[in-house]
Amino acid sequence: MEILSHFYEVIIEEGFEGASIAKIAEKMSVNPSLLIHYYKTKDAMIEGLIEHIINTYSSHILPDFSKVEDPKERWEDVLDVVSRIQWGTFLNTTVFYSAYTLSLRDPGVKNKFTELYEKVVGQLQDEIAHAQQANIIQVKDTRQAAQLVMTLIEGANFYQNVSHNGVDIEKRSRMIKETITLMTDNNI
Repeated sequence: MEILSHFYEVIIEEGFEGASIAKIAEKMSVNPSLLIHYYKTKDAMIEGLIEHIINTYSSHILPDFSKVEDPKERWEDVLDVVSRIQWGTFLNTTVFYSAYTLSLRDPGVKNKFTELYEKVVGQLQDEIAHAQQANIIQVKDTRQAAQLVMTLIEGANFYQNVSHNGVDIEKRSRMIKETITLMTDNNI
């Protein structure tokens, strides 16, 4: 894991394109052959780091809400968590978006991201269905609603990272909650 931690740091500084086994070894003050012993190629190291990114995000994005007995409180908890999801909370944004960019060219990386998003959409769909069964919200299609929520989160994250004026996190959170509430109140 120490190797991947240093690789992570090099990516922050250089991006995936500028990262090399030699630069990681230099950062660690070790001989490059030591890294090659654990990771035969830079691609193998990238695969290890992508796994780490996916596992980190996956384990933090949506907690288990099943212990919350009151359906209204559970839905409010879901909205609170969803409205605050930010890539930068768990990972360096540069590393995340560099990995995401790799997914556009590398089918293996794309599959990992697809699995991650499918897992999150599935969790959201379960929570939306639970709230709907309790008559807290109404949507026509729980899967489509979950996909729309994911799209909203991703759009908010992207906008937050490219905004020149910065984004007020509390305002952003309120906006996401209000948009989801509007969507679920209008049976979208």
